[in-house]
Amino acid sequence: MKKAIIVSGILALALAGCTGKAAKEAEKARAAEIEQIETVTSQIDSTITEIEEAAMKLDTIMSEL
Repeated sequence: MKKAIIVSGILALALAGCTGKAAKEAEKARAAEIEQIETVTSQIDSTITEIEEAAMKLDTIMSEL
């Protein structure tokens, strides 16, 4: 019975250690994904700005015609 309790304790500690490592890896993956999303968001904002500038130029050209 004592051996079973000791083995259970060792397994619990081993699983807890693995869970902590997995949680750290998951956090790193989330951080990388957030960084990618922020990069894409920045690119979208830049593209929107370029489109707005082009639209203003087009309006100016159309007004001149």
